[in-house]
Amino acid sequence: METLIKENELPVKELEKLGLYQDGQMNLSSEDLDALLAGRRTDMRSMVHLKMDGFAIRQLDAKLSLSRNEDGTVALNLHPIYKEVKPHPLLSEEEARELQAGKLQSVQKIYEQADKKLAQLIIEYDEQTREFVAYHPDQVEVPVKVNGETLSEEKKKAFQSGDLVKLEDGTRIQHSATDSKGIRSDRKALILSVLLDGGISYLLLRGVRNLAGNNDAQKEGYTQGYNQALADSMVGKPKREAEMTVGEHIDYSRASQHSRGYGRTASR
Repeated sequence: METLIKENELPVKELEKLGLYQDGQMNLSSEDLDALLAGRRTDMRSMVHLKMDGFAIRQLDAKLSLSRNEDGTVALNLHPIYKEVKPHPLLSEEEARELQAGKLQSVQKIYEQADKKLAQLIIEYDEQTREFVAYHPDQVEVPVKVNGETLSEEKKKAFQSGDLVKLEDGTRIQHSATDSKGIRSDRKALILSVLLDGGISYLLLRGVRNLAGNNDAQKEGYTQGYNQALADSMVGKPKREAEMTVGEHIDYSRASQHSRGYGRTASR
C-alpha cells in the first residue's frame, strides 16, 4: 500500500526547527509518522524552546501535517489552537454547528473546481484546533479487512465518504481525517488488515476514539471477528507468542509495530 508521501521526502530542515529531527533521528512516534506520511494530522504536540525565523518561542501546541506543493516538494504545516472557530465557505451555519457539537462526524459537499468539473469534498471539524478539515474521498485508502471481514465495494466507498460502516460482527467504524489513526469506532480496539509491501499486514489499533454523536460508552469486549483476525495474525509467529491470550497479546503489542495506526490513507 503506497503512502501519499515517502519518508525520503520529509522536510528535514523544517522538522529540525521544531526539534522533531535531531542527529539523524525523528523525534516522532511511529503513529504520528504514519499520520504525516498518509497526509493526515498528527496528535496534538507540545513543542518548547523553539527558535524560528529570529523569534524565540517558549511553547507551541499544535498538530502537524504535510502537503505537496505545485512543484512537487513537500511542505510542513502547523495547526495551532485557534481562539475562534474558522468558518468554511461550503458549510451552512446549521452544518457547522452540528459538526462543532459532535452530532455529525462529517458533511459531504459537491463543489465546482477551477476546470468547471464537479468534485466531492468531505468536511470534518477538528475540536482540538477549532477548524474545519476537508478531504477528497477518492484519496482515502481503505483497509482490506477490519476485524477479519473483507470490506465489500459498497462498504469501501461508504468508508471513503466518511459514512458509518457496520461490520458483520456488529462493530461500527467511520473514517476520520482529524484523527491520527484515521478511523473511529464504537469499540476501543480494532484489527485492520492492509496491503503492505506486497502482502497482508495485521495492525492492532488500541485507544480508538468513539464515533461522533455516539452517546453510548465504547465497547471493550472482543468480537468473534476480532478474535479470528487476531488468530490469523498469529499464523507463522513463534510458538510462545502464538500461545498468548488476547489480553497478553495486547500487553505485548504495546512495544510492537502492530500497535501502530494503519496510517495509509491519503486524507487531510
